[in-house]
Amino acid sequence: MNFIYIGLIILLYSFQTLFCKLFSDRYPGKKELVSPVFCVIQAVFITFATFAFNGFQFHVSSLTLLFGISNGLILFGYNTSLIKAGTLGSYAFLNVCLLYGAILVPSAYGILFLHENITVLKIIGIIMMLIACVFMNMDEIKLKDNSIKYYIFCILLFLFNGAYCTIIKMQTIYFNEEKQSMVMITFSLMGIIALINLITKEKGSTLQAFKLNKKCLPSLTLCLISATLAINLLMYILPLIDTAVLYTVQNGGVLILSALYSVFLFKEKMSWQKTFGILIAVISITILSI
Repeated sequence: MNFIYIGLIILLYSFQTLFCKLFSDRYPGKKELVSPVFCVIQAVFITFATFAFNGFQFHVSSLTLLFGISNGLILFGYNTSLIKAGTLGSYAFLNVCLLYGAILVPSAYGILFLHENITVLKIIGIIMMLIACVFMNMDEIKLKDNSIKYYIFCILLFLFNGAYCTIIKMQTIYFNEEKQSMVMITFSLMGIIALINLITKEKGSTLQAFKLNKKCLPSLTLCLISATLAINLLMYILPLIDTAVLYTVQNGGVLILSALYSVFLFKEKMSWQKTFGILIAVISITILSI
């Protein structure tokens, strides 16, 4: 049953990525405003939807408040680093960095502090997934002529994404009954920071940035629904599965579906490197599912 849940999480997060891209492409305003506008809307939607999922209850301890605030700041740092790195160099390489962070950092925490069982087979599966990430992005990776700032932001992406996933895991371990409250705090704070950032940039024309058209609304709505269901389902299943297995399978599965979306929906070519990467990722998921 757990792997059915993981399959749903993979599907939902892949939908979130897909529809977020479609929203970004169809956003009618300035392209540099896509990220803060999306963050504010996402924060409002996920906060209130999670509040409803939790029976309109909000209980928070000091530790949950700390986790929520930390992850809210980390989310803002992640989004900022993603934008900065994306403007300075290869998107494919930064994608590998953030995926490595999501797999390695929480996995190390689970093994070192939660004493999660790590077998040789699991290690092989994780290594294969890390290799698959590189192959699936190899066609677009460009490491020449990048500035030092680019690599600094890529390192920050690795750390931010890893820290975000780790704190979510910590919440489910120490205060699982308050996990929805932590999600609400995280996204509320992230939304507030994004709104302040937007107001600073636009000043008198902030409301203009939120004027959306019929072309981008469907993709935005589907993205928000997918993201809300994904984060709440993830919080439910996290205490039930080893961190190393869950995050590796989840991120690998999303990577596979994203690669397939790019080929069938965006007409990108399927190179031998991408095909080989998908094959390795599938084998990795199979090994970790045993």
